[in-house]
Amino acid sequence: MDTATSSERKQRRLARPTPAQARFAFIILLIINILNYTDRSILAAVQVTIQHDFHLTDVELGLLNSSFLFIYGLATLPIGIWADRGIRKNIVAACVGIWSVATALSGLTHNFIQLFLTRSILGIGEAGYAPASVSLIGDYFNKERRGFMLSVWSVGNLIGTALGLIMGGILAEALGWRWVFYIVGLPGLLAAFFIWRAVEPKRGAFDVEGEDEGDDGAAAAHGSIGGNILQVVRQLSKTPTYWVLVAAFICSFFIIGAALSWIPTFLHREFQLSVARAGTVSGGVLAGGSLVGTLIGGWLADFLQRRLPQGRMIITAVAFLAGAPLTWIAMNMHSLSAFIAVFALAIVCLSLCLGPIQAIIQDITVPNIRSTAVGLALLLGHLLGDAASPLIVGAISDSTNSLGFALQITGPTCLLLAGLICLIGVKTVAGDIQRAHRRVNRRDEESSTR
Repeated sequence: MDTATSSERKQRRLARPTPAQARFAFIILLIINILNYTDRSILAAVQVTIQHDFHLTDVELGLLNSSFLFIYGLATLPIGIWADRGIRKNIVAACVGIWSVATALSGLTHNFIQLFLTRSILGIGEAGYAPASVSLIGDYFNKERRGFMLSVWSVGNLIGTALGLIMGGILAEALGWRWVFYIVGLPGLLAAFFIWRAVEPKRGAFDVEGEDEGDDGAAAAHGSIGGNILQVVRQLSKTPTYWVLVAAFICSFFIIGAALSWIPTFLHREFQLSVARAGTVSGGVLAGGSLVGTLIGGWLADFLQRRLPQGRMIITAVAFLAGAPLTWIAMNMHSLSAFIAVFALAIVCLSLCLGPIQAIIQDITVPNIRSTAVGLALLLGHLLGDAASPLIVGAISDSTNSLGFALQITGPTCLLLAGLICLIGVKTVAGDIQRAHRRVNRRDEESSTR
């Protein structure tokens, strides 16, 4: 018995990646996250030029943005289930390769239908990396570091968006919009190779209580979902905080999709900025605000979580509630400098929740369903949130002849709803974390008695 226990402990230690392996993989995953958002955001930077060349309405521009998000949302869940069963690093590598090729092909399009199709393929590729990447990071680092590492990883969201907006506008004016897609699409192929060469960590390696004293029963169970989504949903139905986060995802994704699709165009129309200038301003504000907000949010959420079981949820709720009025004020500014100042502050507030909200999902779910839980949340968030918002905002803009009005009435409303919903989660999250820990410990005990 002692020999068996010693062997299990040794296997457990070997199942965990070394710090060097974890750092290497994390850096590549961060780069991939940046490239992901760069590829998806360049359309917003150059769509003013494309609209002129292809003679498109705002509704058609909204459809181009929604096509990517709709397919992205549909594909996220099945690939998330795949990530719970397959080799996650290979899934990420394949998806990066697909979206990189699709981005480059967008530069060869000559009409609305062709561009619509390439942007849809982009959604298939980008859907696969998120659930698998979040699951990988959860197994590269222990519980105490997850919140911070996920916050750093989440910085890639807005850094990539900023790069896409800034580079897209500048390159479009210098070389033409087609070259933007060629240049941005190619680096992803190199990133795909490096993540393919990374180490695949054991599932749930850091989730069994007792650290080195336990075995890897939870890790072994990680791959046993069997693709039974109904079983996963039944388990998640007993986790009210998860559905609070899903509702918050839907509300927040709606405005995120609208803002990323339309802010550069809004700056071009409202303040008569050039394509390059509009992209630089919007990208710069997003980069600066997101870096400050995300890093502070990750540290603050982990600090508060060590003192209160609902610490991360409190930060998330406050972030949404603070961002709502600031966004409304920014959209009513008629001075460019005033808009930049208030909008930057709004981005700081909104970015506070990026890492904590991902960490909460990790905290309230057991290892064997995490990728599927993330995939389901993203599916509902994208389909009911940002997949529809670019088209809805475009339709309101066409009907009222005011893009500013369309953004003004949709953004603050959705953020306020997200904040109010998260206040419900403040009351439920502590109990759900405890239940998740008990499930993991129960599996540990069952495995040790076999």
